[in-house]
Amino acid sequence: METVGALRIFERSYISRGLQYKDMLGDGDSATYNKIVQRKPYGDECIPKKLECIGHVQKRVGSRLRKLKSANKGLKLADGKGLGGKGRLTDGKIDVLQNYYGLAVGENLDDVDQMAKSIKASLYHVASTDLNPQHHLCPNGKDSWCGYKRDEESYKHKNGIPECIVKKIKPIFDELSQPQLLQKCTHGMTQNVNECLNGLIWDRCPKTTYVEHETVALSTYLAVVKFNDGDISFLKIFEDLDIKPGSFTAQELSSGGKSSSGEAENETGEDIGILHEAWDYEDWLMGDNSEDIWVRH
Repeated sequence: METVGALRIFERSYISRGLQYKDMLGDGDSATYNKIVQRKPYGDECIPKKLECIGHVQKRVGSRLRKLKSANKGLKLADGKGLGGKGRLTDGKIDVLQNYYGLAVGENLDDVDQMAKSIKASLYHVASTDLNPQHHLCPNGKDSWCGYKRDEESYKHKNGIPECIVKKIKPIFDELSQPQLLQKCTHGMTQNVNECLNGLIWDRCPKTTYVEHETVALSTYLAVVKFNDGDISFLKIFEDLDIKPGSFTAQELSSGGKSSSGEAENETGEDIGILHEAWDYEDWLMGDNSEDIWVRH
């Protein structure tokens, strides 16, 4: 279904609007993209290029680590312990590693080599302890996100990941820091905008209930209106239909006038919002309740 829809979008873009789509932003599933390439909607002169949604690439870290942990529940590592448990590869540590990966990608969109270096730095940073600091790849200077690099003398490490676990998960980080993959993330975009619009459509027309084409179409129209201009746009629709809304309706629609497209755009790669606390950056990632501020890149 998704493949058929994508093919129709690409094929009719030139016929109906004289438009050729040069890129396709995807979520890692190559089936749809491969079908488009095979169909050649614009001939040989324009083959769309596949881009990766950086949000989905980031989520691969968590899904791959959780899959590894689940598949090796009874495995004993070199220190005689398993992957999971206190001080090991907990769900919290997996979230930390996933967050670091996303930040490494988002903050180095113009430099794939530095992006890969930052990804590897995050792994060794989380693995570090007071007895075995591993910050050789972390950035230097007082503005570094690495607390150890800012103040080596007073810095106290949190519970690091044991070396035997690092060796077990390192292949995942090596694979997810390959230049071929990271090069597809330099655009910095996500599918948040699309997913937001899809959510608005299916909120109005749940997939669990069978409806006819007209209902789906109307739900889509209403979702697009809400997405583009917010609830306040419905007042204009009422006006065009010569319907006078009650005072409570008008007040509610006016107060809820924020568009969903603006909210979703805050999380796209062109305007990446990264939670960043000036001096306790890593404390936030590790779960501390530090004050956070927004930094726009």
